[in-house]
Amino acid sequence: MRMPAAQPGRTGTIEKVVPAFEPGDFALEVLSRQTRRSTVQLKEAPVVVSGGAGIGSAEDFALLRDLANLLGGEVGASRAAVDAGMIGREHQVGQTGTTVRPALYIACGISGAIQHRAGMEESAKIVAINWDKEAPIFGVAHYGIVGDLNQVIPMMVKAIKERPKE
Repeated sequence: MRMPAAQPGRTGTIEKVVPAFEPGDFALEVLSRQTRRSTVQLKEAPVVVSGGAGIGSAEDFALLRDLANLLGGEVGASRAAVDAGMIGREHQVGQTGTTVRPALYIACGISGAIQHRAGMEESAKIVAINWDKEAPIFGVAHYGIVGDLNQVIPMMVKAIKERPKE
């Protein structure tokens, strides 16, 4: 739309309006409100192991939980995984989720949409695991593994469990 030409001397009037509502004007009524503290502490986690739509199912997030538990971290997720019902919204990392800056961020089956990268790209070290070598996540990753996460993650878990204790 074009801006109309200025009209010097034009004035307007200010009217004070006090809205009045009837009970039937509202589409819904809040009967009660319940809040609970989230048990997921993504912001404070030193390690975040996140999954995306490439994980496949809610059950497959168990692999990520195993890895996160071994590393003393939390499980995160992309919006695609949350929207697909694979994991709860409290795990969402990204522009519409939680912004994280852990020492280690492991992105599993995450394409790397800009909205997700905005919430994790300032992590100290980023490892990406994806079968698609062209996935945008590799553009922000310090280390990339092109492969099937269902094979890679169990190998990582095994290697961590077998490493000598210091």
